[in-house]
Amino acid sequence: MSMPTTERTAAQQLATARLLLGQFEAQLREWKHMGAKKRLRSARGKDLARRMPGLKAGHAKWTARVEDLEARAAAEQEAGT
Repeated sequence: MSMPTTERTAAQQLATARLLLGQFEAQLREWKHMGAKKRLRSARGKDLARRMPGLKAGHAKWTARVEDLEARAAAEQEAGT
């Protein structure tokens, strides 16, 4: 049995996109503030180092998505939707 799908508004999608972007930013900030030794020796540092290309790509993707959704949400609000 399939459930009917309903399109979420841009404002609703924007809230989720901002949350995801915040997660990427938190991990990148954690890496930035981590010392060189900790990056190389700690399990967390090694994990972040291994995932760095994906973190940077994800941050870029969700930054663009948030900008797009902000514009769409503003347009929806002006249209009264």
